[in-house]
Amino acid sequence: MKSRLPNGVYVVAIAQFIAPLFLPPKTLGGISPVLWGLVVVLFAFLGFSLLKRRAWARLATIFVQGFNILIRLLVLVSNVVGEGQNGAAQADVWLLSTFIISMILSGIILYYVDLPDVQMLMR
Repeated sequence: MKSRLPNGVYVVAIAQFIAPLFLPPKTLGGISPVLWGLVVVLFAFLGFSLLKRRAWARLATIFVQGFNILIRLLVLVSNVVGEGQNGAAQADVWLLSTFIISMILSGIILYYVDLPDVQMLMR
């Protein structure tokens, strides 16, 4: 029995790379083109596998998005507050805002791929 995939699965398959790669501009500029190419190929393969209803692709998506949240929390705690010009503590607004947006996007993706309807389609 093949039922039609919900539109949300297409959105997740196409846009799931946004949350893990949502970084401050100075960090994005430091990533090599070879690494960008590898990331694009891996996420394209994962998205294609989601659309083909592979159960492992759903689990890999859960892993990637959950890992994104965990890593962001660990990095956020140690790097969001730095030393300012006067020696006073200063928050890195770019880092904080991109991390919060990235974690929210990952949470939305995790919520969606864990819905019972989506789970049943991926079995």
